[in-house]
Amino acid sequence: MMRSRIFLAALAVSGCSYFQSGKASDPSAPATVEKPTAKLPGAGLHFTSSAGLLKAMHDRYDGKYLKSMSFLQNNTQYTTTGAEKKSQWYEHLEIPGKLRIAFLPASQKSGLVQVDDRVATFDNGIRVDFRRSVHPLMLLTTDVYVVPLTSVARGLDSLRVNTDIIRDAEWEGDAVYVVGAKAGDTTSNQMWIDRDRLRLVRFIQSQKAGDRTMVSDTRVKGYKEMGGFEVPTEFLVLRNGRPYWREEYADVRLNETFPAGTFDQARWNDIPIPQ
Repeated sequence: MMRSRIFLAALAVSGCSYFQSGKASDPSAPATVEKPTAKLPGAGLHFTSSAGLLKAMHDRYDGKYLKSMSFLQNNTQYTTTGAEKKSQWYEHLEIPGKLRIAFLPASQKSGLVQVDDRVATFDNGIRVDFRRSVHPLMLLTTDVYVVPLTSVARGLDSLRVNTDIIRDAEWEGDAVYVVGAKAGDTTSNQMWIDRDRLRLVRFIQSQKAGDRTMVSDTRVKGYKEMGGFEVPTEFLVLRNGRPYWREEYADVRLNETFPAGTFDQARWNDIPIPQ
């Protein structure tokens, strides 16, 4: 049971990415744009390079994005038999690059801590794993708005997203940019960005599992206006085309001051969970 939860947490945190290959785009490259005609961040603009798109996302909040967020996460795992397994996690997120997930009930002292691209996993208060991993959802829904563009480019390179490829497409009735895959390619690692709102709506990542290829298709949903920011509150993961995992946020708290040591591995057992 514990191994299963660790695996699911790893999936949610990173998509199990350990890659360092491919070519990152030049974040200083000029964007090809037209004059905006509406108030939405990307409305009226048209980007022909991923560097220009990422810069626009980075500039969206002009360095004034959220500092922190905490929330109760309600999880649903969909089994191959059609059953649904429910679980809850409590998460602390400090932007950029810090995440703490406590599996509930908190008394079991299990979960994980991520700082930048290093993840430590805990079982019954003891660290049982430490590895390198890039968190695509954290990179593209929070960190992209505050970290240097070179850091975003390195993260996408690690995730094996080919930033030389960018094209226009449509997703759920809205215009989007697809970075990393040509039309008809549904398995290459790729990100889908809402063209007018400059926010992530989909991330696809392929992994080898023995002699099989596992494709995780994450849909980023439930964006809500909170404190002047658009915050996603629901994530649905399809695995090889079938629903596999859903996350839904509740009791979202913004810009709180967290207890000292919240993201310190050595203090894993000391951090209280809000009631």
